[in-house]
Amino acid sequence: MPEVALSVLPAFDEVFALLLTLDTIKPHPSLPKRLGPLLKDLQKPAPSRDPKVLVELVHALWITNRDSHAEELMAEAITHIDCGQAKSARILLDQLAPLQPNWPEVAYKQAITALMLGETERAVRHLGDTIQLEPRHFAALSLFGQICLDCDRLYEARIALQMAFDRNPHLNGVKETLLAIDTVLDPRDKRLNG
Repeated sequence: MPEVALSVLPAFDEVFALLLTLDTIKPHPSLPKRLGPLLKDLQKPAPSRDPKVLVELVHALWITNRDSHAEELMAEAITHIDCGQAKSARILLDQLAPLQPNWPEVAYKQAITALMLGETERAVRHLGDTIQLEPRHFAALSLFGQICLDCDRLYEARIALQMAFDRNPHLNGVKETLLAIDTVLDPRDKRLNG
């Protein structure tokens, strides 16, 4: 990721403020109801199913839509992302966004394409949109935490990554990253302990 002058990224502060109210945000009612039980199971240290299977099911539901045309556009955008074709993925997602403004996965994929194109502030804004619609989106929380970490915003990274970890304690490397951040941050910081 390119170096970013944080003074020109007001989106960081806006999204971080959103994170501080995360417990008050309800998932958008259009999201599949099956997500709730799967995400609750995933939060357990020993879920009823393999955590990788649960994550795959959650991701499958996040990219599902009742509108078959929208779902086709999403599948095509994901293929372009997987092939490293960020510009063509962005075009598809920009077509999809006004058709499905309440679909969190559209905003999340827009964040990914923005990062692929080196547009950090745009990516952060899209992550905020994702979290506003789906506060349980551990991938969006984790990605925001990673962006904060990359931009040396350790406090914000710590909070975002902890929230991601609380929603999915099976995320690869997050526990280790949290421990590494804790060795740098002052443990007497009341913001981290309160």
